[in-house]
Amino acid sequence: MLWLGNWQLQRAEEKQQILDKVDARLSSQPVNLSGLGEPQAYTPVRLLGFYTDEYFYLDNRTRSGRVGYEILQVFETGDSRSGKARWLINRGWIPAGSDRTRLPEVTYPLAAKVITGFVYPGGATAEPAKAVPPQISGQSPSNHMPESHKRIQRLDDLNGSQLNLQHAKWHIRLSADSDTALLTDWQLVSTKPQKHRGYAVQWFSMAAALFVLWLLGATNFRQILRDKWFKKATEQR
Repeated sequence: MLWLGNWQLQRAEEKQQILDKVDARLSSQPVNLSGLGEPQAYTPVRLLGFYTDEYFYLDNRTRSGRVGYEILQVFETGDSRSGKARWLINRGWIPAGSDRTRLPEVTYPLAAKVITGFVYPGGATAEPAKAVPPQISGQSPSNHMPESHKRIQRLDDLNGSQLNLQHAKWHIRLSADSDTALLTDWQLVSTKPQKHRGYAVQWFSMAAALFVLWLLGATNFRQILRDKWFKKATEQR
């Protein structure tokens, strides 16, 4: 149990170091993604562009014990001259309605917007898109795009190749004060350092309690205490 307590303290220290590193990175100035090479986790970024009508409901996300969805939407930057880029944006959380068969409405601006957030690991799969069947005359190419406005269970349920994302294995979480952000309240680590320290205290307390029980049951310490107390009480009389 002492080992488990020490292990929890080590985990708390590791989580604290992660949070310190994340806080230091998030406190830096946002960078323009066009000048960013390979993304690094928690790098603050700023993008100018517009939302497309491709958005998805990431299911079974909770805030304050309430079930809802995180909204993942494609954001397009650049133009035909400089080259366009498409990014997957996690706009935040919206609550689920009482009828789970009906998805809540998602609104977004049609005009160009400047958004800020940070790069976060995890995204759509980078697998090649399935072969597209020959296009029938008059058929819209959008019929071969992934079905949007649907519920998904995991980020990798999306195919980055079909969505034509710039970096399929990453997505951008909006900052709480960013325009178009929903409810964010991002959890950067699964378990906070304070919780690990609380677990450590529990393990140390259990170890101390078992030691006292062993001391009283497996040794003559109880008899020594009784004799010493009885002798002291007798002398006082």
